[in-house]
Amino acid sequence: MQLAIFPLPIFLLPNGVTRLRIFEQRYIRMVKEAVQGDGFALSLYQEDNEFGTSGWATWVKIIDFETLPDGLLSIDIQGQSMMKIDEVWYEEDKLRRGNLSLIPHWSPEVHSEDTLDICDELKRVFEHNPQYSELYREPHFESATWVCQRWLEILPIENQEKAQFIQPNSFNQAKHFLNNIILG
Repeated sequence: MQLAIFPLPIFLLPNGVTRLRIFEQRYIRMVKEAVQGDGFALSLYQEDNEFGTSGWATWVKIIDFETLPDGLLSIDIQGQSMMKIDEVWYEEDKLRRGNLSLIPHWSPEVHSEDTLDICDELKRVFEHNPQYSELYREPHFESATWVCQRWLEILPIENQEKAQFIQPNSFNQAKHFLNNIILG
């Protein structure tokens, strides 16, 4: 699949939502194309790579947008699935585009006993951070997968450390990691 690629220092997993401010012309073009087509790929920015991208991305769709008082465009994006970046190139205006292929991530899981405490803690985060919780119209606190994905997105740890959990078989490792960090 061929998509525009937006490298940012944002860690986003499937079903995750984040808000972006768009101001560069190449990314305004990307948004116009994304709304009319298949979305775009959000890649974890890596300055040591020629194109500033990692080897993977999250395929995102735009779920809301508005023009801000300062004239900039604000978009809310939601992760759809994980993707492997197979090839990247620059277009004339320096918009990155690439060939990407879908890769599996964690399968949806029913809430389990060993995630009840981190689920309760995430509910508290949502209650105390309305700007974050307003992004999620339908939170899925009953899903251990969803809860662990949201924790990985918001925890203040290095994105490179978080990246070890993009593998499809890393759910149990992530669950253990999160329990240790959040609950001590």
